[in-house]
Formats: sequence, structure tokens, C-alpha cells
Amino acid sequence: MAPMYDPTLTFARVWAVLSPEVVLVLTGFLIMVLDLFLPKQKKTYLPVLGLLALAVSFGLVLTHFGKTDQLANIMVITDDYGNMFKLLFLAGTFLTLLMSHDFAQHVKIPKPEYTYVLLFATVGAMFMASALDLITLFVGLELLSLSSYILVAIHRSNAKATEGGMKYLIIGGVASALFLYGASFVYGLSGTTNIAVASQALYGLWFQYKVLILISFVLILAGIGIKLSIAPFHMWTPDTYEGAPTPITSFLATVSKAAGFAFVFRIFIWGYSANIKEWYMFLVVLAALSMIVGNLAAMTAKNIKRMMAYSSIAQAGYLLVPLAVLGHAKGEFNLWQSISQMVFYLAAYIFATAGAFAIISVVNRDAGNETIDSFAGLYKRSPFLAIAMSFFLLSMAGLPITAGFFGKVFIIFGAINGSFYWLAAIMFVTSVASFYYYIGVMKRMFVDFETALPVSAVRVDSSVSVTVWISLLVTVVLGIVPNLLMNVLNNLKWFG
Repeated sequence: MAPMYDPTLTFARVWAVLSPEVVLVLTGFLIMVLDLFLPKQKKTYLPVLGLLALAVSFGLVLTHFGKTDQLANIMVITDDYGNMFKLLFLAGTFLTLLMSHDFAQHVKIPKPEYTYVLLFATVGAMFMASALDLITLFVGLELLSLSSYILVAIHRSNAKATEGGMKYLIIGGVASALFLYGASFVYGLSGTTNIAVASQALYGLWFQYKVLILISFVLILAGIGIKLSIAPFHMWTPDTYEGAPTPITSFLATVSKAAGFAFVFRIFIWGYSANIKEWYMFLVVLAALSMIVGNLAAMTAKNIKRMMAYSSIAQAGYLLVPLAVLGHAKGEFNLWQSISQMVFYLAAYIFATAGAFAIISVVNRDAGNETIDSFAGLYKRSPFLAIAMSFFLLSMAGLPITAGFFGKVFIIFGAINGSFYWLAAIMFVTSVASFYYYIGVMKRMFVDFETALPVSAVRVDSSVSVTVWISLLVTVVLGIVPNLLMNVLNNLKWFG
């Protein structure tokens, strides 16, 4: 794609390309100002403003489908690829903010700050999905990262939150440094930060500077690998997930992770695809390692949030498979197929994870601890939460009739079609192994009545009920009629 110089940068042009982001940014600043002047009692309604902004932004993204546009010399573009990821980010953030209403009633956190920082984090994720320039990518990455550090440690009186936030900040700084160092190699070799233009230059320089190009690839992969918490870059994940407020743990596991995958596909497909045969094995190894390490570690976890953290590492491994198998791609069809598989599984994963964390938040608060034993006898205390949690866990494990089942089937079939038989086998075996810890939680909910906590029915706020119902509906409907989403994905013009 040749760069097009866009001499005009007016608000009308910015609105035409970035209206969903503009709505979130303006709402974030509005909440910031209202926080200064509103009486304390009325500040509790500010998160509603955030939910409305997310809904409006979601509607604006829908109007962008089928259109391709760019801004500031292709630093930011609008295409169906970015639009699809933006919908996932907005849905994930909406569910996070919704379940946060119940959490904030029991834990002292500043609601206005919490809301606008969450909106700014989402804008960072959306920029990562739309960027076709290394600088824009870095700005989006840092906006998401800095906001996430604040959100993890926002419960300042909690020692675990502070520890988790500090670890996340330090490791995140290392990740940013690695990405910048890798990007500097790309700029040094190609003389541009535009990913599409740099791709052509790197292709021409391959035989002359193969080692330097591979070094840049590895550094960028390591940087984003930390953000994605794929093995062996995952060591920060359990402590941060455990220390963060539970809704923010959900945000990290869903929106933040999805943004990382939007980033990975965009930069590796556009920037390095010409020499994919030379580097795809890096992704194959990381995918296999993440699936194995994540599932083995989850089996030993006693804390439910740490178990979900290790589970998310394994899920990242599954999500890397569609990109890794492009090493044997025979045409554009394989690329569109891989993107569709990844997005479908991401959608299934985001809704199942958000629903699960909404329930974890309530159950842990009711039990007064975050151990897996806090779920003992949940079916007696709240049959709805126990049944819904079972669907979410089974979706993550990949069992019918859930969206996760078809998500995994699509990815495994894609790996087999690409002749990655051993990678498909690892995904199948590790998925079966994951039943050990997912079923372990279900056993406590439905069987371990003798060890159940002597408490009455679990109190469920309406915001949590709505979060769980939305997540459950998507998980089950896509588990019965997967083509509802798959047909849409297969007909998208991903890159215009």
C-alpha cells in the first residue's frame, strides 16, 4: 500500500475516522471535570455516563463497517479489522464497568477516577487496533498500559493491589523498552515508521540484513509477549491478577489481551509477512509452550483468580495458533480464515471470562476469601450463579453447547488444514487436561455441600445479574448457532 499524504487535519476529518474514540475521550474529560464540582452523593452516577459513552461509541463503530479511511498519512486507519476488535473492546469494557458497580459498593475506590481511567484505557486499545504506524501503535500501547497500572493499584489501602500494580508497572516498562528497541531496528533499516512501507523495505533488505530484521522481530515479539502474558513472559500475571480489583482482573484478561492480539496480527501480518517462513516457528513454539505451562500451572492453583490467570496464559496460547499456522498458508483465503478463527474465539473467551469474573467477584466477597473453596456449595446458595459459572468454565474448556467449543474446533481444524498436526494435538490434549481444574471448581459448587460455608443465599446486585445474563446469552447462543457470528466474520473486508 502506497502512503497517501493527507494535508488536512481538521476536527471533521478526525471525527470521520475516530468518532468512537473521540466520544470516549470527551466523556472521560467531562467526568473528570464533573468530579471537581459535583457533590459527593451525585458522583456515584458518573459511571452511568461512562456506560452511555461506551454504548454510543459501540453504535458509531457499527456505522464504520464496510468503509476504509485513514488519517495523518496512514498513521491511523479505519477498516473492518480494527472495527471488529473495537467492538470486542467496547463490549468487554462495558461488562467490566457494569460489574464494577457492585464491587464499588463494598470496596472503597474513587468511582469517577476509576471510570475515566477505564475509558482512556479502552481508547488506547482502540488505537492499537487502528494503528498502521509504529509511533501510533506505541502511543496506544502506552495509553492502555499506563491506565492499566493505575487501575490495578487503585485500591490503595490493599497491599496486594499495590504489590500487583508495582510488579505490573516494572514488567510493563521492560515490555515497552523491548518494543521500542525492536521498532528502532525497523526504523533504522527502513527509514520509516509506517508499517506498510517498512514491510516493503524489510523484504528488499532481507538477504542483506536478515539477522537485524530477525532481532527486531524477536524484540517486538518479546515486548508484546509480556503484555499478552504468553509463556515464558508470563511471570507477572498471577500476582497482578490476584492483587487487582476483580473487575479490573477481568479487564486485563479480556480487553487488554484482545488489544495485544490486534497489535500482533496487524504488525506481523503487515510488517513481516513477506518472510513469514523464517519466523513462524517462533510463534508455534510460544503457542505450544503457553498451552502447556498455563494449563499445568492452573492445576496447582488454590486461589481462583490465580487459576484464572494461568488459564488466561493457556488461552493466549490457543489464540496464537491461527497466526502461527499462517507459516504454511497457501493464499489470502488462509489469512482471512485465521483472522476469523481468532476473532470468534476471542469473542467467546471475552464473554465467558467477563461472566466468570462477575460471579467470582460476588462469591469471593460473600465468602470473605478468594480461594477455590469459596465456591463450595454455591448451587445451594445461588443455583443461577452456579449454573452460569458452569457454562463459562465449560466454554473456556471447550465443551458443547458453548461458544468456546466451536472456537476451539475452528482453530484445531485450521491447524490440521495447515498440516500442523502436532500443534493441533497439543491444543486438544491441553484442552482435555484443563477439564481437571475447571471441573474441580464445578465439583465444589455442585457436590461439596459438606464443606459449604454456613451462609445464606448469595446477594447478587442487579448490575452483576445483567453482566452474567449478557455473557451467558452470548456464550450459549454462539454455542448453538456459531454461524451467527462466523458468517459475519467470513464476509468482512478485513483490510479494505
